[in-house]
Amino acid sequence: MKKLVLTCLCLISGLAFAASSAIFNMLDSSTAPAPTEVLYNIEQHYAKNAVIVEFELEIENGQSVFEVTLYEAKKQRFIELLLDSAGKVIELEYEAPELDEQEEIAAANLMSRKGYTLHGLVTQLDSEPTHYLIEAQLEQDMGITYMVATFVTSKGRHKKAIDLETGKNLPLLRWGN
Repeated sequence: MKKLVLTCLCLISGLAFAASSAIFNMLDSSTAPAPTEVLYNIEQHYAKNAVIVEFELEIENGQSVFEVTLYEAKKQRFIELLLDSAGKVIELEYEAPELDEQEEIAAANLMSRKGYTLHGLVTQLDSEPTHYLIEAQLEQDMGITYMVATFVTSKGRHKKAIDLETGKNLPLLRWGN
């Protein structure tokens, strides 16, 4: 039984590494803007109106696309964007906040008060040119409001987090895949 469980865990880890490796290779050989460049451009476009609460790279039909959610406090709504690999908008939707999204709103408001940008926080966490951002989002847990980002490198995925109240990296024991 132990061998079966161990074999399954090794297989799952191998598949996760293979997926991360494929994403890294795609990003590393691409002529499209890096995910952090796309993030920066979105922030510049919406700087006066909204705060990015989630940024995610997805692979659809072999092509990279970006899913981005922003919170626009003045109109109390979320802006959801789908962008192609070059950062051009494919879809744009507006949605009213749901009850379970109050933590994201609180985090977005804190970002505004502190003058933070998601791009700035991501860069503070990891500015290596061969570490590619694949996801960043604002969260709140156990009284801590933070931003967590997932990066992919030639060695696999890793996560880092930063406390929005203090602006310091969160000393976590382990961030899994």
